[in-house]
Amino acid sequence: MTVDDAGAPYDALPYRSSPLEWTAPERLALVSLLHGGPRVPLASPRMLELGCGDGSNLLALAWWRPHASFVGIDASATHVALARERAAALGLDNLHFEHADVRALPPQRTPGFDVIVAHGVLSWIPDDARDALLSLHHGWSTEAGLLYVDYNTQPGWSVRGLVRELVLAQTDGAGTLAQRTEDARTVAATLAATLEGGEHPWSKLLAGELRLVAEGEPSYVAHEYLAPYNRSYWRSEFKALAAAHGLAIVADADFDRASGRDDARLDAWLTAEGLHGRAVVDTSDLLRYRQLHAPILARASWTRTAPTLAELGEVRMAACLRRDDEVATRFHHPRGEQVDVDEPAIAAALLRLAPQWPRGEPLHALFDDLGEVVDDLRLLHRFGVIELRLVEPEQWARREGGALHRLEAELRGTVTDALHRSVPAR
Repeated sequence: MTVDDAGAPYDALPYRSSPLEWTAPERLALVSLLHGGPRVPLASPRMLELGCGDGSNLLALAWWRPHASFVGIDASATHVALARERAAALGLDNLHFEHADVRALPPQRTPGFDVIVAHGVLSWIPDDARDALLSLHHGWSTEAGLLYVDYNTQPGWSVRGLVRELVLAQTDGAGTLAQRTEDARTVAATLAATLEGGEHPWSKLLAGELRLVAEGEPSYVAHEYLAPYNRSYWRSEFKALAAAHGLAIVADADFDRASGRDDARLDAWLTAEGLHGRAVVDTSDLLRYRQLHAPILARASWTRTAPTLAELGEVRMAACLRRDDEVATRFHHPRGEQVDVDEPAIAAALLRLAPQWPRGEPLHALFDDLGEVVDDLRLLHRFGVIELRLVEPEQWARREGGALHRLEAELRGTVTDALHRSVPAR
């Protein structure tokens, strides 16, 4: 693949993008703060998205965040044309799009970006483009800038990769990308039907992977399974790759979700037992069948610095738990989880915050002695029981979805709220 034809598959069949919640600048800044990473200024952040697709992620970000500025770059002329058209229709003057291949970008750009995002890019481009992307951070970001990437991860992508090899071979030379995509879905459905109901665990696993193709949205199937490049990495392999480009991993952007939540006890047990394999994180991923990794990176020269209580005091907490009618220390989350809270200060904060949901309050306003409860709060946030935030949406956001929601409802049937979450359209 050359620089000139990098966007050709996406011109032939544009990818239907969607907003990704944890790419919001304030979300990435919070994760970095909690893990001792660089502190990202949020008064007027600048964000770049590489491989922005049709702009869906940036359109929502720019709509709700008029105080920030956004740039999207994509190798597909079709994607960029769609993104520009939609940004113009929404009247967004804090967002613009550029048509370029990452390998053709200049090494320096000023002013630098506070956040650079590359969602769904790293695994799907050749090695020279991957290296160009990782190297770009040094010349395009601020000194404290963050780089978010995600990539297909071993071992979970091993089975998915085998399915990809199958449908690639089966559809080779079958016509246009759209035709090949429909052929791939048909083949996957046929094979899945023969495996479903089987008792062997492999049959169940493979049937599930084939169903992802058979029932997948066509543009996803085309660019996930029929793309000329799709490489998966072990986490230790990616860590070494990042280090070779002068980058270090701060934390996983989705550390508070099941997809990115590490198991420290498992890692400690593997270390104690000497069951590290190629690396403890790789063995841990093997046992948990991890499929995607979404790290936040910073310059390797950065020094991890734990947040101070003063910094944490400015973090805001929001919660929607309801106290049990019979057990005073028990709370219920709307998702169904039950949480026992023995710390009176945390219980009092939960009762105070529930009527305000989704609005939160600063931790220093909720707790007289933050040091006594901060570890518990971080644990509750990690498991999604409470929310920690650096800002409240009303500090900067538009109050209505308006034209954005009308556009999103037409395109996807879902809309994006001020917290950059996809919710059903009304």
